[in-house]
Amino acid sequence: TKLSQLPARFPLACQWEITCRCNLRCVMCYTDCRNRPDFVRHELATDEILRLMDEMAEAGTLEICLTGGEPLARPDFFTLYEHAIRQGFLVTLFTNGTLIHEAEADYFAVLRPHRIEISLHGVTPQTFERVTLGTGSYRRCLEAIHFLLARQLPLVLKSTALTLNRHEILAIKRYVDSLATVPFKLGEELRPDLNGSNEPFRYALSEQEVTALNQEDTELREETCRQKTVTPMPCESGMHRFHID
Repeated sequence: TKLSQLPARFPLACQWEITCRCNLRCVMCYTDCRNRPDFVRHELATDEILRLMDEMAEAGTLEICLTGGEPLARPDFFTLYEHAIRQGFLVTLFTNGTLIHEAEADYFAVLRPHRIEISLHGVTPQTFERVTLGTGSYRRCLEAIHFLLARQLPLVLKSTALTLNRHEILAIKRYVDSLATVPFKLGEELRPDLNGSNEPFRYALSEQEVTALNQEDTELREETCRQKTVTPMPCESGMHRFHID
């Protein structure tokens, strides 16, 4: 539902990098350069995050996306998550899934998120773990998907097309399509490292390769055509959407 009476500037939705900690070291990750103890020591403390959530609720914020790094790598993650839910926010979680076991899935089933988005980098351990650099991460990610689906939690699976997984992107999409109720998203943009390095772009596909990939699948091709015909909405950054790093 569109909120037509909002002021021109209103803090409607927030994306929040609550940590740069992560149990994986994905090759294209722009925050991994700060996945170190010296940076972790400067992250916002639990009480600071809870206070900011209270201020956001008072200001009228409706949506919060908790991301990282890996949000569940924070020892206080469920304290933060529960507070956000109790405040009435629509909470989306961006995660690699590998820290979600049955106990965590049970917790989410009780305090349900608006959406959980998991990055699925391949359909074989070899490809997946060439991206994550984490032994066993493929198995743990698939287990998390199973646990969440068994509890009928709102799940989205997404992939970034890279030189390392280009050959499996369509197989990833077919796997997600087989899950029936789970949407698939392709095409997260690569960004420079937070330290200014362009290292993630080593794994970027060329524009020609992206075009060729989209032409290989009817839905991807139709989505590409749709995006070309739709007039882009004005940027809402700093207007109705804001980011906390």
